[in-house]
Amino acid sequence: MADETYSPGGQRSGQGSEQGSDIGWADTVRFRLPAGWAVDVEEHEGQPVGTFRPPPPAAGVLRLVTDRVVPRPDSGGTAATLQEMALRFVRPQDQRAGDRTVDSRADGAVIAQAMMRTEEDGRAETHYLWLVGAERADAAGAVAAVAMFSFALPDLMDGDESCAEMLGRIDDAIRNAEIL
Repeated sequence: MADETYSPGGQRSGQGSEQGSDIGWADTVRFRLPAGWAVDVEEHEGQPVGTFRPPPPAAGVLRLVTDRVVPRPDSGGTAATLQEMALRFVRPQDQRAGDRTVDSRADGAVIAQAMMRTEEDGRAETHYLWLVGAERADAAGAVAAVAMFSFALPDLMDGDESCAEMLGRIDDAIRNAEIL
């Protein structure tokens, strides 16, 4: 699936390219994956979850969920809501999480990032987490539009040179994601 736009509704457009795949998700985020990644949709708690897998023999799976949050009247507005979401996302009280950062992009978007070591179904995994969010307007007025990414990698692969290169490309794609 190269150089096409995908949405959970199944609409696809575009032409093939060795450069990668343009992914549009839930009318909230657009980003570019490296070429050859498989795209699928899972459902978790009634919400579509984008799953993206690198071509073999690479390991890992990138998952994506999005949300649009209307700020509470007493929250301090959309910017304060985004900041609060970013700070909660990096899990400051969770001992398993590390390498936490919360930054702002020049376009006003917020990026939060963390890494977490977990055990999933008896397998040790490393999860790289990103939240990209920005203030947007929709029918409800000003909203905090966010895309939350998680890349799960078998723990024994973490630190492998090929995985480090792949993580660099994923990080670049997410940091440059456009919040719609």
